[in-house]
Amino acid sequence: MYQITHYDTKNLGFGAQSWDIEQDENGIIYIANENQVLIYDGSEWNSVETNNAMANRSLFVKNKDSIYFGADGRFGLLKNENNGYDKFEISLLNNTNKSLSDGAEEYWRIHEVNNEIIFQTFSNFYINQGNVITKIPAPCCFRWSYMVDKELYVNDYEEGVFKLSETSLSKVYDNDELNGNIIGVFNWKDSLVLITDTKGLYLLKDGETTLLEFSRSTEINKAQIFSFLKLDDGRIALGTVTNGLYIVDLDSGQVENINKLKGLQNNTILSIFQDDEHNLWLALDYGIDHIKLNSSLKYYYDYYGLLGTTYAAVKDEDFYYIGTNQGLYLLEEEVSEEEEDFELLLNGQVWNLSTIDDEIWVGHDNGAYLVKDRDLLKIGVTKGAWDFRKFEFEEKEFVLSPNYNGVALYQKEVDTWKEYKLKGFAKSVRYLEVDKQGYIWLALRSEGVFKFKLDLGNKSLIQQAFFPLNDFEGAVLSLSKTSKGIVITSGFYSYTYNSKNNSFSKEELGLDKGYAPKIIERDEETWYVDNESVVLDNGKELVNLEELQNQLVPDVLNIFELDKDKEIIPIYSGFSAYVRNNEVSVKNSRNEVIIRDFESVNNGVSYAKNSEIPFKDNDLKVKYALPLYGKKVLYQSKINNEDWSEWTVSKERTLYNLIEGDYEFSVRAKYDDLTKESSFSFKINPPIYRTSLAYVLYVLLFLSMVLIGITISRYKMKKQKNKLLKLKEEKLLKQQEEYKAQKIEQERKIVELKNSKLEDEIKAKSRELTQVAYVNLNKNKILKKIRDKIIKIQESPSNSRSHEGNYMDLRRLVEYYITDKESRIFKINFDKSHQEFYERLSKEYPSLTSKDLRLCAYLKMNLSSKEIAPLLGISPQSVDVNRHKLRKKLHLDSEDNLTNFLMVF
Repeated sequence: MYQITHYDTKNLGFGAQSWDIEQDENGIIYIANENQVLIYDGSEWNSVETNNAMANRSLFVKNKDSIYFGADGRFGLLKNENNGYDKFEISLLNNTNKSLSDGAEEYWRIHEVNNEIIFQTFSNFYINQGNVITKIPAPCCFRWSYMVDKELYVNDYEEGVFKLSETSLSKVYDNDELNGNIIGVFNWKDSLVLITDTKGLYLLKDGETTLLEFSRSTEINKAQIFSFLKLDDGRIALGTVTNGLYIVDLDSGQVENINKLKGLQNNTILSIFQDDEHNLWLALDYGIDHIKLNSSLKYYYDYYGLLGTTYAAVKDEDFYYIGTNQGLYLLEEEVSEEEEDFELLLNGQVWNLSTIDDEIWVGHDNGAYLVKDRDLLKIGVTKGAWDFRKFEFEEKEFVLSPNYNGVALYQKEVDTWKEYKLKGFAKSVRYLEVDKQGYIWLALRSEGVFKFKLDLGNKSLIQQAFFPLNDFEGAVLSLSKTSKGIVITSGFYSYTYNSKNNSFSKEELGLDKGYAPKIIERDEETWYVDNESVVLDNGKELVNLEELQNQLVPDVLNIFELDKDKEIIPIYSGFSAYVRNNEVSVKNSRNEVIIRDFESVNNGVSYAKNSEIPFKDNDLKVKYALPLYGKKVLYQSKINNEDWSEWTVSKERTLYNLIEGDYEFSVRAKYDDLTKESSFSFKINPPIYRTSLAYVLYVLLFLSMVLIGITISRYKMKKQKNKLLKLKEEKLLKQQEEYKAQKIEQERKIVELKNSKLEDEIKAKSRELTQVAYVNLNKNKILKKIRDKIIKIQESPSNSRSHEGNYMDLRRLVEYYITDKESRIFKINFDKSHQEFYERLSKEYPSLTSKDLRLCAYLKMNLSSKEIAPLLGISPQSVDVNRHKLRKKLHLDSEDNLTNFLMVF
C-alpha cells in the first residue's frame, strides 16, 4: 500500500462529493466540488462559488489565471485578476447565446484542442472560439470524452467511439455489444485500448477487439469502472464504483487494489488525477484522497488491529515472519499482497527477529525461541530476549542475547542449544555488540557503555571498562558495530573506539543523520535510525525518509532486510517497506515560492505586491506556499536586511507594528537538496499626522506660532524694556545719590586723613622745633660760657701759664658741647621725605646701600658735589668718586647723565 492523505471536504466546510481535479503550473490543485471550485496549495483550502444551485462537474486549467469550469446548466471561466491570490472573477460563457445550449445540460468534460476550449455534455460539444461558440451535437448520446495523444475522443451510447476532427466527428469503433459500456480509450503498444465499465479492457487493432486478460479482471468488472487514467509509468489507474482504485500493469499482469479497507475514505472513485510529482489525487463520492504513488516507501497499515505495532520482520525461504507487540505472524510469499492472510504462530510481544546461520531466532517477552516454518522451539528459561548476536570464542560458536536480567549465552551441544545466564551483569540491557577482539559491549542508552570480557569457564562477564554518558555528547546514546569497529553515537556526534589507547575518537555526525542514531551497514549503504528519523546514505546522497517521522516506534532502532531490494521498517499500526529504485525523480517544476495572500490582520483586505499600504493596516500577514504534496517543505522568511528566520513548516508570517517606509519581504523554501526563493516589495505609508501635507501644516502652524510668539515676545520685551529703563533710571539716581554720599564720605575721610597727617606733621615739627630750640638753647648756653671764658682770659694776668690753663678749659668746653645731633635730625627728616624714592630704587637696584640712596636723593635735588660734601661729611673729591661708583651700580653708560636719570626715575 501507499501513504494516503485524507481530505474530508465536508468537515473542511465544503461539499462532500467532488467530480474533477486539475493542477496549474505553480502546483496549485483545483477541485470541482458541488457548487464551488476548491483551491489547495498544500497548506490552506480556499474556494470560489460558481453557482449556488448547480453542481460543478468538470475543470480545465489553462494556466494559473484562467480556470474553466463546467456545471449543471452552465459553463464558464474563473479569471484571476487579483495578483494571483486565488480571488477569481466569474465569467459565464454560455449566457451570451442561450439559443445554443439547453439550460438543463450538464457539462462533464472540458478539453483544449488547438488552443480552443471544448465543453462536453451528454448531448453536445461546445467549442469556444474566441467570442464565438460552436455546437457539435452527439450522434445519439455522448457518454465521456478523453484526450489521447492530443486528440479528442468521445464515445456515444449507440454509435460507438468517435474522434473530433476540427468541427466534425469521425467514427473510430462501433459495436452494439460494447458501445453502451465503453467509458474510455487510451493508447498502448501503438494501439487503442477500450475501457468498459463491466466488460473488461479490449485491445482495438485494425477494427478488431481482443479482450485483455490479467489477474483480477473479473473482480474489477464486478466493481464497475467509472473513471480511469493512464499513469506516467504506463500503468492504468481504474476508479470503480464499489471497490476503490485498481492500478493495472498490462505488461506484467500485476494488479494493485486500494480501497476503503486499505485506507480510502470511500470506495467510489469519481475522478483520478496524477500531479506533476507523479502522485495520485482521487475525487471521491465523499472527500478527496492523495496517494503518494511516487515513493520508495510502501505500507501495510493494520487498520483493524490484526497485527498491532510491528517490531521486527525477516524472510526465510517462502515465508515472511512478522514480530509485533501482539505476537509472531507468518505470511506465505505466494499469497498475493491483496489477501495478506497473516497466521498467528505465537502470542505475546516479539521484540526482535534475527537470522543466524540459517536459523531464525525470536526474541520474545518469554525468552528466546527458534522458528522453522510453523514450528517454534523454546530455548532456556530467561525472560525478555531483546536481541541476538553471533559470538565466536576460543574456536567455538555461541549466541549472545541481552535480556531483562542481563546477558544469556547460548551454546550448541550436539543438536540442541543450551542457555547459560552470565554472571557479572544483572541489568536489563537492549543493545549488545561484539568487537573483533571478542570483547562484549553493552549499552544502557541513558547511563553509558560497558566493555566486558567473557570468562567462559565461570560463565561470567568481567568488566574491562565503563564509559559514562557524560563522556559523550547528548542525553542518550546508541551502540553500533560498523566496518570501523565499535561506534557510539550520542547527540550529533559519533565516537569510534580505539583499542590501542582504550578511548574514543570523536567526529561530527551532522544534524541530517538524526540524534544519537543507530548505524546499520548494508553493503554500500549506511542507515541511520533514531526515534524521529530514518536516513539512508547510499553513497551518492543522503535520503531522509521524512514521511516516517511521526510513525516510528520509539527505541526500535532497527531495519530488517527482506531481500536485496526491500527493507522493512517498523511503524505503528503495521510496517513500512523501503523499495529501492522505486521512486521517480520529480521534474523541478517549481521556480519560486508562491505568495498566496498578503492581507491586513485588522480587516482582511488583500494587497498586491508593490502596494502602498495605509498605516492603519501596518499589521500584515503573508501567506506563501511551494505546492509540493509528496515531500516535506521547510520555509524561512525575512524582511529587509534582517537575518533569516529558523526553518519551519509554517506557511505564513505575520508582521506586526511596521513603521512607515519601504520594505522587501523574502521567503524561501527547502525540500530535498533544493531551495526556492521569492520576494516582493511594499510600502507602509505614514499615518495622516506624519504625511507631507501634515508636515507642511505643522511648519505653517509652527511659523504662525513663532510669529505670534515673536509679536508677544516683542511686546513683552518692549514692556520689560520700559520697565527696566525706569528701574535703571531709578537705580542710576539711587546710585548717583549713593555715589555722592560715598564721595562726600570719601572726601570727608580724605580730609580727616589729611588733617590727621597734618596734625602728625605738626606734632613732628613741634618736636623738631622743640629739639631745635633745645639745641639752640644749649648753643646759647655754650656760647655764653665760651664768651665768659674768653672774658676771663682777657681779664686774667698775661702770664703764659694762666692763659694756657684758660685755653685748655676753653677747648675742653667746646669739645664737650660739640654734637652731631642736628645732623642726625636732618638725616632722619631727609630720609622720610624721600622714602618712596628710596623704595623704588632699592626694588630696581637691590645692591644700593643707604649712603648710595642718600647720594641719589641729593643728586635728584640737583645739588653739586661741593654742596653734597658737607651733607655727607666728606670731601668734594670723595663725592665724585662715589658718583662714579653709583653709575656702575645703576648700569649707566658713559654718555648717560646721572643727575637727569635720577630726576626722572
